[in-house]
Amino acid sequence: MEHLAMQVLCALDIALLRRVDAKQYEFFGQAPPFYDDLFPPSREGHCVKPWEHSSMLEIFFEDAETFFIDREAGIFSSGIWQEEGKTGDESALIAMAQTFGGEQIVIIRLLQDDFNERSVILGKARAQLLENRALSRSLEVYKEKSQLDGLTMLLNRTAFMDSLPAEIRKAESTSHPLPAIMLDIDNFKVINDTLGHVTGDRVLRALGRILRASLRRGDIVARYGGEEFIILLPACELRKALTIAEKLRKTIEDHVVDDAPGFTVSMGCSLHQAGETPDSFIQRVDMALYEAKRSGKNRVCMR
Repeated sequence: MEHLAMQVLCALDIALLRRVDAKQYEFFGQAPPFYDDLFPPSREGHCVKPWEHSSMLEIFFEDAETFFIDREAGIFSSGIWQEEGKTGDESALIAMAQTFGGEQIVIIRLLQDDFNERSVILGKARAQLLENRALSRSLEVYKEKSQLDGLTMLLNRTAFMDSLPAEIRKAESTSHPLPAIMLDIDNFKVINDTLGHVTGDRVLRALGRILRASLRRGDIVARYGGEEFIILLPACELRKALTIAEKLRKTIEDHVVDDAPGFTVSMGCSLHQAGETPDSFIQRVDMALYEAKRSGKNRVCMR
């Protein structure tokens, strides 16, 4: 009967990992094809450290460990994501941590057909966000319509503010959290004044590349103005948003830019509150950023 159950789970594209100790897992049952494709097996068998192959699972398993250590009831979910370089509905994943009796289990599931319905709520990429707003046009059209910032190739402030009310409505209607992160390059005026605007532009482009490469596919990131950027993280718990912000801050601090100085950023993070207007929400995020700048820079503050 157990073997039959494992076959059913495999057919449903569900992989199970059993927690045996702190950050130690063993694979339970059979592995569906997607699992071995994304997380290559070793000589010992199926991969039991999938976080080594996935930045999203690295964040999820850190939070899952806290969930298990605190022996919390219920289910801890990652939200939906796609692995870097993968496209199509067949690559949409969700991870969940849950305690069954005395067993602590992590479930990694390939969503397949039901991803289309969920993606309307959560959004999986910038193109889908714009399509959900009945603006289904090509990237070149968006460039022509000035929806993208020409230097960083991120959304510009106008496009971000146009999308924010819809994201707030979706968050409130689905009871999903909606945090935002605002970041500002530390001492950017000094870079421009001493090394010139060409070097300053190199720094801005580098930051744009880092943001595009480091965030979840469903996140919305824009150049808000000058050296200031803003990120919206749909369906992301505040604790996870702070983890993402801190990892992003460290990535930026360690990044090396050709023909440009190293740089750091200060970051403010806030969670949208029920009934709050877009302007009030942005103002609170901006105040958190101001606190990070005032208290020493190169840090993350929450408000």
